[in-house]
Amino acid sequence: MAEWKDLGNKAKNLTLAGLGKARDLGESAKLNLDNVSEEENKKRAYAEIGKRFVAENPIPPEGYEELYRQLEQADAKISANKARINELKDD
Repeated sequence: MAEWKDLGNKAKNLTLAGLGKARDLGESAKLNLDNVSEEENKKRAYAEIGKRFVAENPIPPEGYEELYRQLEQADAKISANKARINELKDD
């Protein structure tokens, strides 16, 4: 009989340990989702900082020339894509 009691206690302890681990995993998942959300907030903030910087500095400061060129190339491609979309709508 003592063996069954010990077995029951072991099963109970394993169940409690499993529940604790599941709770930890749930909290970990929530924290990871929070971090992803905060990373997105940072990206938006950096983007806004960049937009304001470019607006206040239309001539690229030294060291920023390539980044400004990339912005110009992206704008040109966006304009070309929009023009093509309009052509396709007109057809």
